[in-house]
Amino acid sequence: MAPMTRLVALGVLCAAAAHAEEIDYKRLYSSVSPAVVLIYGEEGDVGSVGTGSIIHKSGLVVTNAHVILSHATKQPFGKLFIFLKPDKVTGSNDTDLKRGFHAQWLAYDAAKDLAVLLIDNAPDGLPTVLLAEGDVGVGEATAAIGHPEHGAKWSLTTGRIGGEWANFEGVTGKDVYQMETSVNRGNSGGPLLDGNGYMVGINTAIARRSEDGLAITGINFAIKSSVVRAWLGQALSQIEAKKSKVAEPPPPPPAVAAAEPPPLEPERKETAAAPSETQIAAQARKGATPSQGVVQVSAPPPPPAGQRGFSSSEKPGRVLSPKEVVKLHAAKAFDDLEREEQKHKH
Repeated sequence: MAPMTRLVALGVLCAAAAHAEEIDYKRLYSSVSPAVVLIYGEEGDVGSVGTGSIIHKSGLVVTNAHVILSHATKQPFGKLFIFLKPDKVTGSNDTDLKRGFHAQWLAYDAAKDLAVLLIDNAPDGLPTVLLAEGDVGVGEATAAIGHPEHGAKWSLTTGRIGGEWANFEGVTGKDVYQMETSVNRGNSGGPLLDGNGYMVGINTAIARRSEDGLAITGINFAIKSSVVRAWLGQALSQIEAKKSKVAEPPPPPPAVAAAEPPPLEPERKETAAAPSETQIAAQARKGATPSQGVVQVSAPPPPPAGQRGFSSSEKPGRVLSPKEVVKLHAAKAFDDLEREEQKHKH
């Protein structure tokens, strides 16, 4: 093969490989972002903002435990609110945070940093994020949706999985992905998505500075969806068992003062106003107490088989090797190159 011909063939291969891993992020965001919520917790003068994902049409939301726990009391915030995504994000709280609802926590595990909430009087037709059943591998293209500090709410960021870590922070069963996908405070609890829009993890931690003060970049962590699924199965079954022992559901959150987020109407309606920007300053929280819960819930359904059309690669959870990418999307160019190489060997 002439040098120029070989360069052209290699160019075709590279272009094919890039196309094979390309994700239609616009379509992915349009499909998944309505199921991503903003979570606001408040206790006295302390507030916390995080992200969550609706995983069941009944209003189940999964997030990080540190999003709902007060750092001071090690208990869930006395007031929890969940805001649904507006049709168009404008950057104004008065506009973007109108679809708010009271929420109650059902269960949490501070060590694994997982929590599940329920939207009170959840509206019908809620969109959901589909939890992946299997793990993905290093090199998988991913996306995150959340509310990064000083960034736009419902922001999309992209990147790839860079590594895997079992028993993260010494917690048995807390398996995580390390990824370059950008997340910051406020992204906590939000979904890490694969190219087909399945949630493969929950964004949970960032590394920003070493012990000697050196800046660290691009080192972020997400709890694997396999860990989330296993924990949810156990937590929700315990909640259902406790429900039969309780005569009535817990009372709704108390009314709030005028300067605080207003109480919601008992019907399935949105709030008249949202918390102010100062009230929703993002802060990470950690703590631990046994979980409780009394509301009848059901586990999230498994994702459907096959792809959803956001990427041109294999079905969810499959990472293609470079050779597989070429064979699938540039078979002729690959075969031509192999034949030319064989000629030169003889």
